[in-house]
Amino acid sequence: MIVIYLLVIASAWRRTAADSNACSSSVTISSQSDANTLRSCDTVHGSITISSSVSGAITINNVEQIQGALIAEGASGLTGLFTPDLDSVRGSITLRNLNSLATITMGGLSQVSSSIIITGNPKLKTLGFQDLEQVDGQLRLAGSFDSVSLPSLDQVKGQATIMGSRSMSCAALDSLNSDRVFRNGYTCSSGSSGLGPGAKGGIAAGVIVVVLLIVLVFWFVLRRRRQRRKAKGAQSTIPPSSTPSTVVAHYEKAPISQGSISPQEESSRPEEPPTLLPRKPVGSAILLDGRSVHEAANGLTPVQEYHELDAGPVSSSHQRPIHAD
Repeated sequence: MIVIYLLVIASAWRRTAADSNACSSSVTISSQSDANTLRSCDTVHGSITISSSVSGAITINNVEQIQGALIAEGASGLTGLFTPDLDSVRGSITLRNLNSLATITMGGLSQVSSSIIITGNPKLKTLGFQDLEQVDGQLRLAGSFDSVSLPSLDQVKGQATIMGSRSMSCAALDSLNSDRVFRNGYTCSSGSSGLGPGAKGGIAAGVIVVVLLIVLVFWFVLRRRRQRRKAKGAQSTIPPSSTPSTVVAHYEKAPISQGSISPQEESSRPEEPPTLLPRKPVGSAILLDGRSVHEAANGLTPVQEYHELDAGPVSSSHQRPIHAD
């Protein structure tokens, strides 16, 4: 009987020691059984981290204060997180990239001495901290929330950024901002798609590809324009044809014998328009017989008539002009 009693005492002592060790240091929770080891802890003197391998919902009972941080990142199998007795967290609360997380219950939480960051949880539609009064760091809530409820919030010392779905209303949060609850800046916007990092990375890559295509098309158009300008410049520098061109006068007249033109008629003739090349004769060419050759008058010198002398058989002291009257 005494032996059995001693065994019970030893077992209780081991359990108490184990619980004491869990309360005095940081804890990593991989399953609900790990969370149950904290039932005897009012205060955890370290951080609580939810392992990325966890599956299902995790409930942490009886813990009222966490001296470190509460962290859950990349645990795609985590569906719910419940801390019904938690009152304060000295570190930060970070719940990020939890693809299956649909429910968070922290009904008793009143103070966070650092930041609250809840982002990248596409299935989390409702978020509420009914008793939360003070956040000493930043407050960042981003996702596909349909509603965010912070009815007791009194002070946020850091930047406050809240983004939800298209159906989320910012009216209540705007009212808090009017009451100067957010001391270092406030932003609330609806219309977030709740996309995860992978989807956002794909969108960014698509945008980069589209921009590169636009740049390539713009470069191609500029290159074509330059080629056309060079072609036009080459055509404008081609030398004119060596084949002589013919300038056609406005009117042409048949040549007139120079002997039939008087000085008065010569001076009164209108000047013909200048041409670059000699006019081509019109009609049959006129042949001179060598008998009536006159010097063309220029209008300034009198016209003089010249006679050819006949060297026929005459006396040595007299010669007579041919065709003389």
